[in-house]
Amino acid sequence: MLWLSALRTPVPLSHPAVSSRFSSSTPSRGDFASVDEADVAHFRSFLQPSQVITDADSLGTFNQDWMKKYSGKSTLALKPKSTAEVSAILKYCNEKKLAVCPQGGNTGLVGGSVPVHDEVIVNLSLMNKVGELDSVSGIVSADAGVVLEDLDNFLQSNGFIAPLDLGAKGRFFRSIR
Repeated sequence: MLWLSALRTPVPLSHPAVSSRFSSSTPSRGDFASVDEADVAHFRSFLQPSQVITDADSLGTFNQDWMKKYSGKSTLALKPKSTAEVSAILKYCNEKKLAVCPQGGNTGLVGGSVPVHDEVIVNLSLMNKVGELDSVSGIVSADAGVVLEDLDNFLQSNGFIAPLDLGAKGRFFRSIR
């Protein structure tokens, strides 16, 4: 039995909304296209060579979580440096019906950042800048791939704190990439 806290009602594990999430079977691939050489060439036309990963050995860390519990079969990982690059990637993938798997530090414990099939991995680790801090409102801007420890250190050096503490701190996993 699983409790839905918002509704305060028990939901049996056999309910479709629950059983599909906790099922050990692989979900259907759906009506998505597969990545081909023309797609890779398109991404290489506006990304630097180091931002387009197609080598099977290099893809290993993107295709598997850090606990080695979940793994995917992606043949392409992209590492955009800006929101404009993310936008161009997603626009193209949408037009070509290519499935996408967004990925941050890949340090989660439930496999949410690991591709299920052969999705295009969009890894945000190069979008890692801490922006400006408004010391009056306490609002800070940061890139989507910022390391939380870096954000926390920046805020502490300016007399603020980040009101969160996640187990996945620092650069442990990213340092092996």
